[in-house]
Amino acid sequence: EIGLGMNTNVEEHMGAPDQVLRLLRRAPARTFDSALLAGGWNLLSQTGWECLLECQRRDIPVYNAGVFASGFLASNKKPYAYVDEVSSQRLSQRKKWLELAHDGGYSLPAVAIAFAALPTIVTKLVIG
Repeated sequence: EIGLGMNTNVEEHMGAPDQVLRLLRRAPARTFDSALLAGGWNLLSQTGWECLLECQRRDIPVYNAGVFASGFLASNKKPYAYVDEVSSQRLSQRKKWLELAHDGGYSLPAVAIAFAALPTIVTKLVIG
């Protein structure tokens, strides 16, 4: 089996959704048996959406990784995207999701996992 694996978020130091799309679109049909897409489909980033859609069009199962945004959605002690200081925007996003989860009677990690598994092409989640 041949799998494609890349970050699909667009943080300054990582991520290449355009490259994932290029590889998917230029490769002959059935080249890839699966795609491990990291960081681009979670509560804080949906920049991998086009990659998910392209995988769905090509019937390539997706393993979604980075569902906790580098641990930031699982613990307030973890930095977001491996940086020392988290932006006020990301802190605000996390706070809003935390409030929504709490209002619904769920933990933030539970909501993050449920969200990550929403696209039907996602067949596996990579937790950790």
